[in-house]
Amino acid sequence: MAETDGILELEKSLWQWARVDAVISATQFQANRLQGYGEGYFYNWACYVLRDIRSTPTVPVAPQGEQQTITAFTKLGGIVTHPAFTAPMVAGDEILMLHPNISTLPLAWVTAILAAVGPAGFNQGLCYYGVVTDVPGANQFTIATMAGLGANKFAIVGGLSYYAFVFRDAAGGVAPQGESQEITNYATNTGNFTANAFTIDVDIGDEILIIHPFLARIMNLAGLPPAVGVTTENWNAGEEDIVLLGTDNVSNKLHSLVLDISALVGSVTIRLYMEVVGGEIRVYQQAFTVAADGPGLWIVNGTVGIHEVLRVTAQSDNALDDAQPIGYDYMLEAM
Repeated sequence: MAETDGILELEKSLWQWARVDAVISATQFQANRLQGYGEGYFYNWACYVLRDIRSTPTVPVAPQGEQQTITAFTKLGGIVTHPAFTAPMVAGDEILMLHPNISTLPLAWVTAILAAVGPAGFNQGLCYYGVVTDVPGANQFTIATMAGLGANKFAIVGGLSYYAFVFRDAAGGVAPQGESQEITNYATNTGNFTANAFTIDVDIGDEILIIHPFLARIMNLAGLPPAVGVTTENWNAGEEDIVLLGTDNVSNKLHSLVLDISALVGSVTIRLYMEVVGGEIRVYQQAFTVAADGPGLWIVNGTVGIHEVLRVTAQSDNALDDAQPIGYDYMLEAM
């Protein structure tokens, strides 16, 4: 498989990289690479100016970082029509054509995300392709062609991590092919990545896609596994935390929250707290007993969106409930 095959397939549905071959007017340009797509294909997509060739690393030149909604696309010649940018593009500028699912996000988000990934190419942008050349340790793999991209190239973006997706296992269709794991470290001098454990270790020759956090969320690679645990506190002595759900300023869908109060004998009050306009407030409160309501309490049994930490607490009216366990089971999905 050619190096760019996987990237080109992924590109088709969400974004296209291209270079401006000619500027026709302030509202039209020609990009020969786009000619392979149908008449009107990019209508209502957005054109994001990834790099203006007149820019320097410290002095960007307009319209770099700007985006406009495409009003027409002519297949013959790859002609793109759009509202005017603050300044005209020039031949050689690099652009990303963004699907509406991406381009309708706030421009500040798109700008921050795409600025973080740097100039694009066939194997750069929201996704990077590489072949594993070494496995130096547990949960580690090296892609020599991805060395030297910068110490913070794959740093966490907005509280979210890059993901390693095993596009193809060198052994042919066996694990961990098709699996993805969060990247926890990148060494720019060697191109070495550390990730959470796959079911089977990545091996030399495996083909890997390094996927930007934003794209990982769209592909649902960033979905969180169900969480199960037990918290033991002195529930009668005071109100105590059972579990904290989610992350501040990160959007998630909470699908379910189940509590196990089978070890308790008193009346147990469950409360939920979340930050609203900068201050934490109580958003739920209800008292339960094992005899009447338990032992399992389905506190959340339908999807609700959260973008701050949801704090779950308990308090009992019976001293016998001190030092007793409360179990929890919840499921989050990244939005």
